[in-house]
Amino acid sequence: MAFDASTINFEQQAYSYSNSYGFDSLALNDAQDQPVDSAMRFNESPAHRLPKYLSTAPEKDWDYLMGQTYTILGLSVATVGLMTFLPESVTNWTPEDRDFSNLAGKWWDNVSAGPVWDKDDHYLNYVMHPYFGGVYYTAARHSGFTEFESFLYSFTMSTFFWEYGVESFAEIPSIQDIIVTPLFGAAVGEWMYLTEKEIVADGGEVMGSDTLGGVSLFFLNPVGHIHYWVTDWWQGDTDVRMNYDPWFNNHDAARFAADAGAPYDSQFIGMQVSLKF
Repeated sequence: MAFDASTINFEQQAYSYSNSYGFDSLALNDAQDQPVDSAMRFNESPAHRLPKYLSTAPEKDWDYLMGQTYTILGLSVATVGLMTFLPESVTNWTPEDRDFSNLAGKWWDNVSAGPVWDKDDHYLNYVMHPYFGGVYYTAARHSGFTEFESFLYSFTMSTFFWEYGVESFAEIPSIQDIIVTPLFGAAVGEWMYLTEKEIVADGGEVMGSDTLGGVSLFFLNPVGHIHYWVTDWWQGDTDVRMNYDPWFNNHDAARFAADAGAPYDSQFIGMQVSLKF
């Protein structure tokens, strides 16, 4: 992973009072005690003060959806890395599954062998997968897409990006996950989206608690929150791309590795990120 921090820009911005989750006091006063549809119309107003992850784009915002997709990509890679450290009783990944020395060959073998009926625990198949299907769904809903379009996005991400993509480097695609994640995820995701709107309309509080409201909003739309934190920190000036050249085509690094005795592997998959602060 490459980091470009050669350009450092600091900007001072004036903010009116806001709580820990970015609610502007004026916006909350206007949105409070209004029904969900009214809050949605308020959020779509050009003068709204709520950040994107708490509002709905008035029309399809492909750039925002693409930005969230990049965030999902980064989180998915981090999740797979974390899962390699979890016990086999949790992930059902054998030591062979955790061996990433031949990623391309392993991916092809797993994809060719599936899909199969997996034996994962019920909480993984019928709780966690619908939840993450809902997370994909809400990313599209906040970007201004309809219920059906958001379902298609959730289906695409859960099936082709995750099941036949990232996860297939470690295991065979699952029949339950292909069905349950997008289908149940759409129902769960719409509930998450509407519940989030209700909390926003209530001033960001749950049972009178700002903290409980903030925590609830995060879990109802984690990708939106994390994407906001990252782009706000980086001022939105980032470049993310996949790289298939060993050592990111850095000849000096390759020569140093060879001199140090590192074996040369022509198969390489990396994500190169340039950040400007």
